[in-house]
Amino acid sequence: MSFRILGPLAVIHEGRDITPTAPKVRQVLAFLLVRKGQIVQISEFIDELWGDHPPESAMTTLQTYIYKLRKEVLDPSGLARLHTQQCGYLLEVPDESVDVGIFEKATREGRLTLESGDAQRAGELLSEALGVWRGQALLGVTTGEILSAHVTRLEENRLRALELHIEADMRLGRYRELISELKTLVHSYPLHERFYGDLMTALNRCGRRYEALEVYRQLRKVLIDELGLEPSAALQRLHQSLLNTDGPKPAGTAPARPQGTTQPPAALTVPAQLPPDISDFTGRVAELARLAQVFAAPQPGSTAARTISITGMGGVGKTTLALHAAHLHRAQFPDGQLFTDLHGASATPAAPGDVLAGFLRSVGVPDQQIPPTLEERSNLFRTWSNNRRILVVLDNASEAAQVTPLLPATPHCVVIVTSREGLQSMPGVTNVELGVMSLSEGTQLLSRIIGADRVAAEPEYAEQIAELCGRLPRALRCVGSRLAAARVWSLEKMAALLESSPAPLDQLRFAEFDVRADYDHAYFRLDPHDRSTLRLLSLLPAQDFTAVTAAGLLGNATDAVEARLTRLAGCHLLDVRADDAGSIRYGMHRLTRLYARERLNREFLQPED
Repeated sequence: MSFRILGPLAVIHEGRDITPTAPKVRQVLAFLLVRKGQIVQISEFIDELWGDHPPESAMTTLQTYIYKLRKEVLDPSGLARLHTQQCGYLLEVPDESVDVGIFEKATREGRLTLESGDAQRAGELLSEALGVWRGQALLGVTTGEILSAHVTRLEENRLRALELHIEADMRLGRYRELISELKTLVHSYPLHERFYGDLMTALNRCGRRYEALEVYRQLRKVLIDELGLEPSAALQRLHQSLLNTDGPKPAGTAPARPQGTTQPPAALTVPAQLPPDISDFTGRVAELARLAQVFAAPQPGSTAARTISITGMGGVGKTTLALHAAHLHRAQFPDGQLFTDLHGASATPAAPGDVLAGFLRSVGVPDQQIPPTLEERSNLFRTWSNNRRILVVLDNASEAAQVTPLLPATPHCVVIVTSREGLQSMPGVTNVELGVMSLSEGTQLLSRIIGADRVAAEPEYAEQIAELCGRLPRALRCVGSRLAAARVWSLEKMAALLESSPAPLDQLRFAEFDVRADYDHAYFRLDPHDRSTLRLLSLLPAQDFTAVTAAGLLGNATDAVEARLTRLAGCHLLDVRADDAGSIRYGMHRLTRLYARERLNREFLQPED
């Protein structure tokens, strides 16, 4: 079975066309295909199908469309699987069975091959990529606002593949063969300067310099008439070089492509760097709603990028929430999505200049045009992002100074930053404080990992496990992974092991999950006095306490102790709240207390201060 969306929508099975004919069913199938491998929310379907005026029967009607797709389109081969999720549907289909998957793979390989210097092979791969197109993407499918954005993205990717193919042919000296194609392209894309530059170069290489100069004159007239603008500095330099040359350069030499050191060239690809979303995302309804408000639209009069800071203790799910929200709203950012891990919890956080160099490469800036200094790279990134709609996810930031140079230029862009310590010093940031899960969310997450039947069979022990894990998502995933691997284990046995183990954090280490290591990252970044304070606080009863109580335990002045408590709360090793009387009270998460007690027992004989 094959699915085709790069042209008229088509589903082919064993040589037969089984494409649905009902417009709404076609629209639902198209939506699932452009978002294959991702959850499409029910609310997104409703917005796409009916806009602002959905009928009262929208849910029931959508379920009918899904039923028809399963029965008439997806079931014949079983190759594509449509999964029902809590809040929507997810279509799982191999990349090679969808024409867009073939296109993207061949384009990616063609770009990399071209960058490696093999223009011949790159041209073959890019011809293969462009060959799967049969017309405008989703031709004949009714498209709402969301699908229209996807069609725009697909057409942009096709255009960039075409640019790469032309570049490969130019490197091979195929100027005569390109002239007719480029003339068609400048007619179809009258404001696309790159095609004009390529046509000017090709004509000049074929001894037709005066025609090349005429092409520039036509471009300049179009730009002035339509936009009131002169051609770019790069095209002006190419024009000037044609005026100053005595004749065409011999065919076969490297083409004189428009170059510029202060302006980024057109992006070769639309960056789509978001790591995959998780299919069993659970809870966080209030936080997602708050994030959705920021994604909805810029504030009236705003001129800066919308920035969201997600903070919380280690293992609470900051990155998971950021990526889930990013995937939910990625269709709003047709110019690309950028992602980087800033390694803020490590001893060597990522340098902003290095991150910017990676961003600039991903949007098509050649290495030789990336400026040497942080300030110049930041300026170039803002220049590129101006008037574009991009989403940037900066994971694990250490401080505001690391983030500020990475911000794009306009309010149409959104930045999500995750950080253990927060970005309170940055103006205009929407702060989302992420706490542990509720008990019901914790047991629901466990159910999704190990199966609802096992949780339903031992619900009281599922709740006990959630509490023993402090309702911390990473700890629950660790225990859930252990139970999934050992299906014969009962939840009662696991709960008993967590409760009775002399070293409980040993039970929270499995595969890539290690709760103790998460605490180590935060602990060893503290100064010696704060580390000592954290260790000693584990001796207090497992309840809230005040700075006065902590000062009595530590034997220090209350003001000095409160400053330490504030620092520990700032990096989410302590909770802080105000009681009904207005007093500030501090608390320690169950797992934090276990970790601090471990450190106390280990370091008691060799105190650091």
